Amino acid sequence: MTRDGTVDRQNRASRQLLGDCSGQRCCDAMASLHGSGGLPCHADCAPQLLAAGLERTAAASFRRGGRQHLLTCVPTDDRVVCSLTASGTVQPAAWQALTRRELSVLELLAEGETASSAAVRLGLSTSTVRTHVEKLRLKLGASTQAAVVARGYQLGYLT
Repeated sequence: MTRDGTVDRQNRASRQLLGDCSGQRCCDAMASLHGSGGLPCHADCAPQLLAAGLERTAAASFRRGGRQHLLTCVPTDDRVVCSLTASGTVQPAAWQALTRRELSVLELLAEGETASSAAVRLGLSTSTVRTHVEKLRLKLGASTQAAVVARGYQLGYLT
């Protein structure tokens, strides 16, 4: 979504659940889901996420139509990337299995840590953590750290 919270693109699961929401404010589109309370959506969520940067990733799950769904919102440089997936429909492939250390790095990225601060917390060199981040990008098919975190939620590595 754009800086002001307007939906400009949707993934397939979002279109199936919400219909075409292009041009609508994300919080309005999500409010149309009756019974999906507890979502982190409100009028100022996009600007707040962008102001906080990667330190504030938002994720919430909800039931709709008898299925569990996951909404993940990750701030990037000038927009918020939100992904809506039906839980249980996205399973990691065998080659996407993470090592314990990669999972630790992923969890720290989701908490908003940088490679440098994650290295300090894990007692590793920054170079080693960057190597783990690069392996996460390759395994999860993501080009940015924000996308790595979003993919981590989609595949169930993060909750």
